[in-house]
Amino acid sequence: MNIVTIRNCPESIAPDLAVAKEFMSPRVSGLANLSIAEITIPPGVTIKKHYHRESEEVYQVVSGSGVMFLDGESKALHSGQSVAIKVGQWHRIANPSDRPLVMIVTCSPPWRAEDQVFEEGPEET
Repeated sequence: MNIVTIRNCPESIAPDLAVAKEFMSPRVSGLANLSIAEITIPPGVTIKKHYHRESEEVYQVVSGSGVMFLDGESKALHSGQSVAIKVGQWHRIANPSDRPLVMIVTCSPPWRAEDQVFEEGPEET
């Protein structure tokens, strides 16, 4: 049995300052078909707009709130809510608040850096 304590997982800090703690995945737990990470978006930070070539994602907000941008639409996302992101959908999330935004992010197939395609040029809403 592989029990993982999330707070003990190593942090990976992205260039956009999002902090990821991957706690279930092929790299961490031997799962083959999905990955799960705790992602913390610091106050005032917006993750870079991107899409995934192969992975579906679910953002589940654990604490805080943010603004989700998904294929040209934007909506507030609060604690206790989640959003499904399909393959190929442009997305990003902003944390305009003064508190960290903490999410559990699930990807299937598992997250891989080379699966992400980032938007070039200035950020758009």
